[in-house]
Amino acid sequence: PLVNATLETLLRFLNWIPLGYIFETKLINTLIFKFLPVPMFRNVTLKCITEIAGVNASNYDEVFKNLFTQTMAQLEIMLPLQTDIRSAYACGQDQDQNFIQNLALFLCTFLKDHGGLVENFVQNLRNALHYLVLISAVDEVEIFKICLEYWNALTSELYREVPYVSTQHILYSSNARRLLYQEVLNKVRYIMISRMAKPEEVLVVENDNGEVVREFMKDTDSINLYKNMRETLVYLTHLDYADTERIMTDKLQNQVNGTEWSWKNLNTLCWAIGSISGAMHEEDEKRFLVTVIKDLLGLCEQKRGKDNKAIIASNIMYVVGQYPRFLRAHWKFLKTVVNKLFEFMHETHDGVQD
Repeated sequence: PLVNATLETLLRFLNWIPLGYIFETKLINTLIFKFLPVPMFRNVTLKCITEIAGVNASNYDEVFKNLFTQTMAQLEIMLPLQTDIRSAYACGQDQDQNFIQNLALFLCTFLKDHGGLVENFVQNLRNALHYLVLISAVDEVEIFKICLEYWNALTSELYREVPYVSTQHILYSSNARRLLYQEVLNKVRYIMISRMAKPEEVLVVENDNGEVVREFMKDTDSINLYKNMRETLVYLTHLDYADTERIMTDKLQNQVNGTEWSWKNLNTLCWAIGSISGAMHEEDEKRFLVTVIKDLLGLCEQKRGKDNKAIIASNIMYVVGQYPRFLRAHWKFLKTVVNKLFEFMHETHDGVQD
């Protein structure tokens, strides 16, 4: 308990300690090698290391590099890379859950502030990103928000380096950076698409008893989460729209053939499709939307039951409503949509008319 109290005290004081005492003494080494591997101290130690990682001091770049490689080496022993972090979190004690949250904070803080420093340590960086992808799949919204903040920062930075890229020529250096993150961004697209939060204008929801009802109160937390996720997914689409389109089309196929069919999966997929409106070239958008709407209409025909049809119908209307550019260019299709709208207006189901 005394050592624990000392580490807790250090954590509180790290903000106030002159940098020399942190970076020019054995403090970091002691934390990483002596206390981090001990289960009893690992949470508070990781918090201390995170606090140090958040310091902006460019004259200590070498120390930051060592801090990262050494901490990663310890983490890989404590939490092997093949661990299924999602189920470990679900079955874990409070201490384990806190550790996963602290790990997310450490990785996001370090990579956000000093990510550029460690891009040469490719394997360590890949492992860190691998941990973050696994943690992003954890079924806990607060932990997801920590990861989302980093994914948002990373994608916006990669996009802003070369915003408008024709496929022929990309500047070599920025292209190399994009290639470095390419594999992990593919996984992040999957996560964003399968976890997309509910947009503000969607009114038909599934309640705790599994019934489809109209939502009465605005969930501001969910709305903010949606805005951040949408922004991140738009950057991801700009970075590689073909990959985004492929993932969405595959997921839609899995809805149609029933392997991933559920209201929740269909909702998140359609909200994700709606969120990237305007991020593709008009021709690509047209081809993509025609496929999506065809599949959704087919799904509506195929499913029986009022609730199923209500969910699919509201999703079709949502997706179509998000793409005004497409509707303006296709009057015939717009006419069909308006006719469908009138049909839905006669629908007595809770929330569909609204």
